[in-house]
Amino acid sequence: MNVRFWGFIFLNFCAVLLLTVLIVGPLFIAKNMAKVAGVKSESRFLVVSQIEKFPNLNLSQKENVYSISYTKQSPSQAYIGVLIVNNPTAVTQTYSIERISSQAQAFFGEDLGSQTTKISVPPVASVPISFISEAGLESESQTVEFKIIAEGE
Repeated sequence: MNVRFWGFIFLNFCAVLLLTVLIVGPLFIAKNMAKVAGVKSESRFLVVSQIEKFPNLNLSQKENVYSISYTKQSPSQAYIGVLIVNNPTAVTQTYSIERISSQAQAFFGEDLGSQTTKISVPPVASVPISFISEAGLESESQTVEFKIIAEGE
């Protein structure tokens, strides 16, 4: 009876140990893989598109050059918060918008009176990118092309 009792305890202990290894093992491996992958793919900014909220806008991207084409509906119009730039780093980053070729002016924020093209974003924060079409250009189909640059690139 004593051997049977200790055998039962030993088998329960082995079962608990096996279950613990099966649960914790993959989590430990995944955690270490995520660390290695995170170091290789760290980015100074992330861009989130809000294009789906604007029915007549089309976004295309090549590396960090963004091209937005649209059909103009009035002589001068603004699109607010079309893209959102996130700062995923642990330090404040300075971003700027470089105008490549466009029939509109892209700027940070949502204030039409302050169309800033350079901004400092604190850690884990975001800022919208908006653009306003120029009043003098009357062509119906227009495009705005710009590049987002993180300071130090």
